[in-house]
Amino acid sequence: MRTERSRAVNLAVLLVVLAALASLLEGPAVWLGALIVGAAAAFGAFHFLAEVDPRGVPIESLATPAVAAMALAGMAHLAGVGPALAAILMGGGLLLVATLLLEARLMGPADDARARRGRQLVPVVVLLAFLGFASVAGAIYAGLAAPLPGTTEPAAIDQGSLLLLAVADGVVAFLLGYRLAAARAPDLIEAAWAAGTFAVVIGVGAALLRALALPRLLGPAILAGIFYLWSAYRAAPGAERRSAGWLWEYLVLALALAGVVAWNLLVR
Repeated sequence: MRTERSRAVNLAVLLVVLAALASLLEGPAVWLGALIVGAAAAFGAFHFLAEVDPRGVPIESLATPAVAAMALAGMAHLAGVGPALAAILMGGGLLLVATLLLEARLMGPADDARARRGRQLVPVVVLLAFLGFASVAGAIYAGLAAPLPGTTEPAAIDQGSLLLLAVADGVVAFLLGYRLAAARAPDLIEAAWAAGTFAVVIGVGAALLRALALPRLLGPAILAGIFYLWSAYRAAPGAERRSAGWLWEYLVLALALAGVVAWNLLVR
């Protein structure tokens, strides 16, 4: 375990440096930088996990490190040069290490210990979803409903940028949704179909929430809540979905998210 931890730390440090460099880019180059960082994370994670279990690395295990690295680059770009940048890079590095170690613990044969560790995957993926959605919005002009300098009104977003926001958030949701779906059903087609439903739900939700112009990071936070609700719905067996207790829990969470949206619209 100590060897795995040291290797994960070394890989995370390299990715943090690469993400810091990518965060300095501007314009369309930001997207290219984020893709390079994500590809480097997937490549490094593949070799890291291959040494944990030489029998093979499931492709879904590369999704969480890749999204974590891309989100780190995006959040660092959003923070800009300053004290917040150092905190984001440090926190992102710790998240990368945690993600790599979690994926390493999920390797190997399916047993009770692996099932218990698998339950840790959902909160990590939801956190990555929030960071991914926030970094996507920050990389698009007016993607975050932040007021323009000297005004109190958020900047208007054009149709092309809104479409880009929906598609990019959908890609993030597809990758993370595929990771969750593959953990529950190893069948490739079934997992890809489930991931596609995540992409559609989140893509539509991203466009609607940005149209409501919720302030700053509230939109990505609510979008992450929607992601969690959809993952809970997809994971629940048919009998559990029809049970009154489960439906009430699901309804309360949905109403809480709707209440936050309504409150912010009313206080404008």
